[in-house]
Amino acid sequence: MARRFNSDGVHSEDTSSTVLKVSGSGAASVTVAPGMATVNGFFYHLDATKTLAVPANLGGSARIDLVVLRADQSANAVTAAYKTGGTTAPTLTQVEDGVWEIPLAQCTVAAGSTVVTAANVADRRYFTSRGILPSLSGARPPSVKNTLMVEGTDVYVGDGVDWKWLASVGIKDFTYTPIWYAETTLINWGSGPDFMNIGRVQVVNKRVDLTIQLIPTGNPASVNAPLQVSLPPGLPSNSSLRGLFKWTFTSSNGEGSAVGIGMIFPTESTTRIARLRYPTSAGNSISDPINSQSLFNNRPFDIRSGDVLTIDGSYWLA
Repeated sequence: MARRFNSDGVHSEDTSSTVLKVSGSGAASVTVAPGMATVNGFFYHLDATKTLAVPANLGGSARIDLVVLRADQSANAVTAAYKTGGTTAPTLTQVEDGVWEIPLAQCTVAAGSTVVTAANVADRRYFTSRGILPSLSGARPPSVKNTLMVEGTDVYVGDGVDWKWLASVGIKDFTYTPIWYAETTLINWGSGPDFMNIGRVQVVNKRVDLTIQLIPTGNPASVNAPLQVSLPPGLPSNSSLRGLFKWTFTSSNGEGSAVGIGMIFPTESTTRIARLRYPTSAGNSISDPINSQSLFNNRPFDIRSGDVLTIDGSYWLA
């Protein structure tokens, strides 16, 4: 049962801690600092510095060893041990109902040597802590370094001083079928195997990322009103902020291409992209006033079979 209570590792929220850290000093031994750990469900407590002997390397090349914590179920004990390897580090023994090892350090012993220097000790400790802390808004526990806290649908990480927002629950990406309008008139773009009318959506916290792509197979009658398209169902925009999108149109009927900006006007609708605007002016002179016009289904392009209209952007939820 205890194996499921906590993951393997030394007990510390701070990776700079010296808890059970292994040190070498150019002697024929290494030292393990005091500390506590969990090894395969066993609790280990070292209350004083422990010295481990380093066997001499009699080979002709450097030897890579490990310092491990070894839980032995038959002995009902956990010990710190020095485990020799070869040109590569030895394999950890991990038999759940027998001997289970986790690493503390990797030590390199030069050919013909019996010593381990500080530079030849690499920290290999696993760390484990309290796991994820649940919290009530307004009643947070003190910040714990490198620990996650869940508050409602928000996730925070502790830095030891404060809780920093990390992420919030969103909605996994999905698709929907956009509905096209010209004010109150529904626009039917056709059907068939070459037809495409798809919206792809992903929600992260309060931000909605949206891509809409239309490839008509028909040519609806002209409607003298700006082209509009529905937002994802159940995800209306914030009523105070305009959402902005870039759009691009490419004609396969010899009418060229264009780019522009799509806009949500919350005062008009929080469930539609209400305008697809493109830049224009009253003439060609630099003194002519600049302006923008709305895209209609037949103006300035006759949007029809084979054309491609793509809208991409994001907006804030209410």
